[in-house]
Amino acid sequence: MSDAAAPTTQERVIDQYFETTSSRTAFTEAMKANAVSTLGRLLGDWGAQPGEVMVDLGSGMGEGCLFALSRGAASATGINLSSGENELARERVPGATFLDTDLVSGLKGLADGSVDRIMALNILEHIDKQTLATVLEEGARVLKPTGCLVAMTPNAGSPFGSMTRYWDITHEIAYTPSAFRQIGLLCGFKRFDFRECGPRPHGVVSTIRYVLWQMIRLSIKFRLMVEMASTKGGIYTADMLTRMAK
Repeated sequence: MSDAAAPTTQERVIDQYFETTSSRTAFTEAMKANAVSTLGRLLGDWGAQPGEVMVDLGSGMGEGCLFALSRGAASATGINLSSGENELARERVPGATFLDTDLVSGLKGLADGSVDRIMALNILEHIDKQTLATVLEEGARVLKPTGCLVAMTPNAGSPFGSMTRYWDITHEIAYTPSAFRQIGLLCGFKRFDFRECGPRPHGVVSTIRYVLWQMIRLSIKFRLMVEMASTKGGIYTADMLTRMAK
């Protein structure tokens, strides 16, 4: 009888994430352009800048690295435990580097103060609190003094946050601005900014969605002021963006 412990369900799903979760449709030039424009609208000036060294945690099938290189980043490195996703990412974004390893091991392999920007879009919710602390500590170590970490996570402060919290069976946690400040300060970060992941106007339909969302968020703010006499940070979309700097 083997002494090796049977993998947990979490480990099994992550090991087969490409097979169970990822999209494997052909990545056409039109899809590449759409991915770049979508991330551009979402991130704005929080996205990679020309000449930067960028590391993408949980890099999926390479969209974040593709976006960084399209913005003129000097280099883009993806860290992803899914070898299946990385294999496809290497085909889609040949100019980037993709490491088949976990977040902690990938960051530990980087030199102190060598990275301008760490992207962590839709990944930090997949790890437990102890691993999160290690990831953030290693992130703070490898970032340059002027660098930052940008994360997109489920927003526990949103009335709609439970949908994204439980959308993926491997999600472990949702976040709030307060929670990020707590763990960030513990792990070497000092400055924090937060943004909603709501509609960005870029056409008629998106502009209508943007206006309607502003009305909805006012009603959420009103309800919180009535109950708690506080807006609780003012970030109400189901997902939120967080920027942390040293």
